[in-house]
Amino acid sequence: MGVVNNPETEMGGKWTLRTGEASVQLILSQAEIVAGEIPAGEIAGFGVTVNALPSSAPVTEELLSPARAIVIEVVPSSSDSLSRLIALRAAHPLLPMVAAVRDPSLPVVRALLKAGVNDVVSLPLKVDELRGVLDQLRADMQRQQVREGKLGKIVSVVRSVGGVGATTLATQAASLHAKIDAEAGRKTLLFDLDLQFGNAGTYLSVKPKLTLQDLLEAGSRVDGALLKSACAQTETGLNVIAAPTDIVPLESVSADQILDIIELAATEFDTVYLDLPGNWTNWSLSLVARSDAVLLVVETTIASLRQAKRQLALMRSQGVGDAPIQIVVNRVEKKLFKPISLSDVERTLGHPAAYSIANDFHLGSTALDQGLLVQDLKAGSKVAKDISEIVNGCEMLFERSSA
Repeated sequence: MGVVNNPETEMGGKWTLRTGEASVQLILSQAEIVAGEIPAGEIAGFGVTVNALPSSAPVTEELLSPARAIVIEVVPSSSDSLSRLIALRAAHPLLPMVAAVRDPSLPVVRALLKAGVNDVVSLPLKVDELRGVLDQLRADMQRQQVREGKLGKIVSVVRSVGGVGATTLATQAASLHAKIDAEAGRKTLLFDLDLQFGNAGTYLSVKPKLTLQDLLEAGSRVDGALLKSACAQTETGLNVIAAPTDIVPLESVSADQILDIIELAATEFDTVYLDLPGNWTNWSLSLVARSDAVLLVVETTIASLRQAKRQLALMRSQGVGDAPIQIVVNRVEKKLFKPISLSDVERTLGHPAAYSIANDFHLGSTALDQGLLVQDLKAGSKVAKDISEIVNGCEMLFERSSA
């Protein structure tokens, strides 16, 4: 912490107090600094630089140059103060800006938002209120960075009913994809989003120190460093974020929060697998709509196909019908006469079956018990070839093989 004196200090009451890395420039008159609570150190993940400046005094480019965002005093009754705000917004249209106003009325807030500020905070300043505004600003900035940056590819694994082998497919395919990605200098992540019954970590024999629950509890404080610290890594190089240790009600999770976490993951990893819960939520539907590939896992049973058909209808009704949905028929028996064939599956679902996985119970259960890839146990097996075909098919959908 330190004070920077300006030549104009005595004449115009200008000075600067650094309380951390210059991420947010807080620009207030000296009277408001005396009246309010001034943050000491980092707040909401931002370093703050406090600047004493009269409410209508010009803001220099030197002051703005290190700013990721500014919080600036505005006096609505002063035309000079309003003109300063309008000039700043015109000169810096992309700079996040919060107006600090003494006892703002609703019409004043509306006018300031119309003038282009991102938010409004009341004066005299309260640290808790400032923290809330900056938390939201930080989340908005992260979303903007996601939209502008290069995003990883997302694969959602959806089960028709419980017990069809969706988690087995998610762990096996993600592990194999991690090997392929590593050869191309890419990174792969598997999220176990089954908040109540997730077993991906168990299947992969990982014991993470942190889980998805820790990320949810961190709220807007989640960043790339925390995300990576929650990852456990397997021998194949797959990063895994495990489901919560305790059962978490699905409705207790904020859709915006979990979507922000997945978008952040897509900025940190090149391929992100999502093992989704069996019950649909607003956020799981949104994730399916966001995905670059959707693997809907079914079996050749009446119950599985009936539920898969209902799920396809749900996705269409919610505007997710255009998502790249790939039907994966699991545990297919290679018999001459079968009660339900692959063509029967396609007719029942009204959707082509993109892939099938041979039924080899012993090989599959051995791989799960030992936390190994099917390919490592029996590389030439039909199951290994089927999973490899699915992973290669996802890469073809991504259209990034030459990258």
